[in-house]
Amino acid sequence: MSHRIAGSNLNPTHTRRAKSRRGEEKVPEPSNEQMLDLYIQMVRSRAFEEMAISLVDVCRIPGSWMSGIGQEGTVGAVGQLRPDDYLTYTHRGAYCFLSRGSDPKRLFAELLGKRTGCCRGKGGRHLADVEHGIFGKSGSIGGHAPIAVGLATAIQIRGGDQVVLSLFGEGASNRGTTHTSMNMATIWRLPIIWLCENNGYAGSSPAAAILANADVAEMGSAYGMPHTAVDGNDVIKVFEAVRPAIIRARSGEGPSLIELKTYRLRPFGEGSGPDRRSPDEIEAWKRRDPIRSFRRRLLARGILNDEQVEKIAHEAGREMEGARAFAEESPFPDPEEAFEDLYA
Repeated sequence: MSHRIAGSNLNPTHTRRAKSRRGEEKVPEPSNEQMLDLYIQMVRSRAFEEMAISLVDVCRIPGSWMSGIGQEGTVGAVGQLRPDDYLTYTHRGAYCFLSRGSDPKRLFAELLGKRTGCCRGKGGRHLADVEHGIFGKSGSIGGHAPIAVGLATAIQIRGGDQVVLSLFGEGASNRGTTHTSMNMATIWRLPIIWLCENNGYAGSSPAAAILANADVAEMGSAYGMPHTAVDGNDVIKVFEAVRPAIIRARSGEGPSLIELKTYRLRPFGEGSGPDRRSPDEIEAWKRRDPIRSFRRRLLARGILNDEQVEKIAHEAGREMEGARAFAEESPFPDPEEAFEDLYA
């Protein structure tokens, strides 16, 4: 099974834009091969999430796990990054790692606090995988936005054409770090794609209770950057919205803001207490499950068949079982290792 999105290394010059009937430029859909690989990454992410939840339930993962089940449409954005690009993320979503090529063995080992983890067992769910350009999340909401600015500034100083994809939730859109970072990104024309995963709730607070404007994308107007909002449960719409922003950033034209309207199907954190959301609301969003809807589309187009569906699900499950076994068998760090890696 491929662990990379086909075509994720495309340069802007390799992506041609089609003209709509009105003469407007329109980003074409991903190829059939790309769509199949997008689906594979979404299924792998779901399999990872379900395994992580099961490990929380039996107290194998210290603390909690912030599940991204229901938000896998974000793969349409992450899967377009080149290997030398950078990513900062919010506190949920295995898709951030798996679409970038991270090894699920090392991810599970990290969650279990093992020495073989990608942070040597010292990060837990505060994951980072520098080898794959993932600089992790901050312990405070919105704290990773300045990191994105730092990474993008380094790219600019070096004269490269990499981009930074910085994910955040609608709750982080209220933080001063986010606003300051967006302002600096525009002033300095930094190659950042700000991607808001608006899942409707900041913790247990509905977005309507914390946002003066329900459309986070409108923040882009204040900072003079292109902005749009799309259905975050439609991976193709996510792909099409993010592609021009990547091209813009690579060509030195500065940042963009894209809002994904989505929903998390799991509680705020596994084992974090009762979910106070309406059961009817959750059920309604389950009917819009991004994986199921994408699978129906691929089956209808003949890009996927029932046999492939079963094979992909089986391989993803087997992969995560092997990753869990690796993590369970790995050693814990020695106590004296707590004083290592304190400084770069």
